[in-house]
Amino acid sequence: MMNVSWCELYIVTSFLKLLLCHAYHSTDFEVHRNWLAITHSLPIDKWYYESTSQWTLDYPPFFAWFEYSLSFFAQFIDPKMLEISATPYFSQSTLLFQRVSVIISDMVMCYACHTATKLVTDKRTDKKVGDLPAKLLLTTSYLACAGLLIVDHIHFQYNGFLSGIFLLSLVSVVQGRIVQGAVYFSILLNLKHIYLYVAPVYFVYMLRVHLFQDKGFMGVDIAGLMKLGVSVVVVFGASFGPFFSHIPQILSRLFPVQRGLCHAYWAPNLWALYNFLDISISKSLQLLGVMPKSGVHPLMSGLVQQSEYLVLPNITPLHCATLTLVLLTPILIKLFQQPSPDLFLKSVTAAALISFYCGYHVHEKAVLVILVPFALQAFSDVESARSYFFLSALGTYSLFPLLFEIREFPIKVCILLMVHSFMLIFLKKVHPEFKLGLLEKFYLIGIGGHFLLAEVVLPIMLPSFQFLPLLLYSIYCSVGVTYTLIVVCFSLLK
Repeated sequence: MMNVSWCELYIVTSFLKLLLCHAYHSTDFEVHRNWLAITHSLPIDKWYYESTSQWTLDYPPFFAWFEYSLSFFAQFIDPKMLEISATPYFSQSTLLFQRVSVIISDMVMCYACHTATKLVTDKRTDKKVGDLPAKLLLTTSYLACAGLLIVDHIHFQYNGFLSGIFLLSLVSVVQGRIVQGAVYFSILLNLKHIYLYVAPVYFVYMLRVHLFQDKGFMGVDIAGLMKLGVSVVVVFGASFGPFFSHIPQILSRLFPVQRGLCHAYWAPNLWALYNFLDISISKSLQLLGVMPKSGVHPLMSGLVQQSEYLVLPNITPLHCATLTLVLLTPILIKLFQQPSPDLFLKSVTAAALISFYCGYHVHEKAVLVILVPFALQAFSDVESARSYFFLSALGTYSLFPLLFEIREFPIKVCILLMVHSFMLIFLKKVHPEFKLGLLEKFYLIGIGGHFLLAEVVLPIMLPSFQFLPLLLYSIYCSVGVTYTLIVVCFSLLK
């Protein structure tokens, strides 16, 4: 059988990404350009206070150092991109530099895929999956992930290398290298705090594997726990140590609860359905004369802000945290009682999914966090593979509103169809019996009609109702996420 190296796969996918360089880019492009300027131009004690631009630094310290390292090279490309300004700066050289920096950082993902190749096995036969099918499935799931192509290489962010570190951490833990996995995960948390979603699973599993042992004091592997604890503390010390006196300011940037329950475009989760219910009830009561008529519902303003519900109770961060903990607790209990690498991986997927579904001010892009452990889990059994494919397809579709310009219309459709067509082929190579269920087929086929309604019919027929297509995206994809959450949790807890 033909052999393909990861270097070759990285080169091929990089050429694909280069073709997207001149596509639309979002305000996140200016966000990261401004962070280059902040970290290059100011001493570190000013990084988390600088507010000339509205796009202030709000990622953990390791990511700030990442931007600082990029700024060293940026000064030789276009020094003006490193000037702090209230107004956005753009040049072709800045565009190419930032686009290429994302592609180069994907080398971390490439290395992570290389390590994962050694791990994935077909547990139905206890034999290794063929090397080529494994590599190609890993490529469509990670290196050429449809969601990452949209978010990183068009919209513009650096999720690829972060997902790579996440994958390295997962592979390390599953292979029994607990301390190495903890170090990778600690580095990840200090690059982007969104991965706190799955931290409880890491904590419970890593604690449990050091308890009830044949060695150690009273069955506790004290030496192992100390090594684990010291490793984590060293990473966090290296990250926050230089900013020790500024930690309160950093935390206020990392957790801005004043932004409200939902983002401008509602992430497809529980709160999108909750919002829709409040809108539906309030409009019905207004039509019946029970409530006074009002203009646009505050939840449909399209702004990032705290909005009041007209009928249902308002939701606070405490409500979200409590609900997340309630749903997560049975999973953590089972993981503590029956610790295994396979259950750890499934628990990470479930935790990411639950946090996405119930979290406060969740971004639609956070679906990418779920797909990292889910793709690795897809190699284990056909049920996981089916749920993974379903969520990957609908999760990618939920990102379509990020690309709202006409010229990106065919690009996002081609990315979704091309990547998932190849993924389907490679999943069937790994699991010959792979087949979607009837509900999943109907749902995915329904995406075509939904897309035409949201992207063609409504903009033409009702051009003044600009939020309506976004609402349809959120609601339709929320239904799919709800279905996946139920399937994943029941499968794990049965």
